[in-house]
Amino acid sequence: MKNIKELHDYIKNHYDNGDYQEAEQAYKNWKDTNDYSYHDDIDESDDYTRGYNQATKDYQKNHTFKHFPENLINLVNLISKNKALEVANFIEGYKTYEKEISK
Repeated sequence: MKNIKELHDYIKNHYDNGDYQEAEQAYKNWKDTNDYSYHDDIDESDDYTRGYNQATKDYQKNHTFKHFPENLINLVNLISKNKALEVANFIEGYKTYEKEISK
């Protein structure tokens, strides 16, 4: 516990002296210029459709399909209260096209 307090005091001292202002400003500048939010996505189709379309492209281009860790994604969804649901939907769409072609 003593080490955590020493670390806290060290950081607080440097913060109070303004030692982190340059890094803070650099982060703010980076954040303002690199917006990776999904709201800027041009493709407005749902994740299932994206997966289906991607499988179509993969098959037309290479006559092969990609492998996705479906069981792992399902486990992540189970543990994280569906935080990876978009990925699971994408994989489901991808697998649907793959099954259609396999018939």
